[in-house]
Amino acid sequence: MEPSLTWTSLYQKYFQAESCFATYFTADSEFTGDSVIQPMRQLQHAFASVIDKGDTLVFYGFITNMNMLFPACDFFKEITIMDVLDTNLQYAENWLKHHPKAFNWTQCFKSIQVNEEERQKWITNEEKLRRTITMKNFMKLDLSESGPVAPKSFPQVDCLLCPYTLTFLCKDHASFISTLKNMTSLLKVGGHLILFVFIQCTYLYIADFKLPILCINDDFVKNVLSEQGFLIKEAQLKHRVNQTKISVMDFSHIMFLVASKVKDV
Repeated sequence: MEPSLTWTSLYQKYFQAESCFATYFTADSEFTGDSVIQPMRQLQHAFASVIDKGDTLVFYGFITNMNMLFPACDFFKEITIMDVLDTNLQYAENWLKHHPKAFNWTQCFKSIQVNEEERQKWITNEEKLRRTITMKNFMKLDLSESGPVAPKSFPQVDCLLCPYTLTFLCKDHASFISTLKNMTSLLKVGGHLILFVFIQCTYLYIADFKLPILCINDDFVKNVLSEQGFLIKEAQLKHRVNQTKISVMDFSHIMFLVASKVKDV
């Protein structure tokens, strides 16, 4: 870590959506099993079997994981996307406008090993999402030294989807807990939180720059949620699919977790 930059400043300076897509999501990437196939199947199952349908969902994370919203299209009427980086919001606008520089999810889906019905569903839902949201549905989060900060005036929602953001932008256990509490203030009592968390991960590379990741285990996440008034409804711990690129990113597992908010704490 550069001594002159804080944890969050490193992400503001060095995180590049285009390079992230190229490394972890393109046809040439060896990570699509971890970054695309596995999480989208988990979300399809969760929305269909674990989570009650609702009106509103907030996506709280990096736009590079936008594919996780495609399964949500059939279950929520209004989707808001909150990101912390201006460059990511520019990518969102490019995606909405079919700009040539926008990431080509259709090409990604066509390159991975899934059945044709599944592939077509994902492609269809991407277009459905693009038709139903505008740039008004995208919000920039404030980024403090303790992590991202949820807007106080935003109305509470039925579902909150947070892929990986907490371990990227929180430097220690205390900031993870405070950011989780702040983030879940967006969620109604009775609503559902969906988390994806890298387990035993300390770094990832974006454009040859090593970015830090908060190293945590699954028990820590479960305990924090319980203390914050959540009831865990489903928790899966999946070994990483890619076993060859440890030098690029060193996570051992990906934790997928669905929890209902039982009470405000």
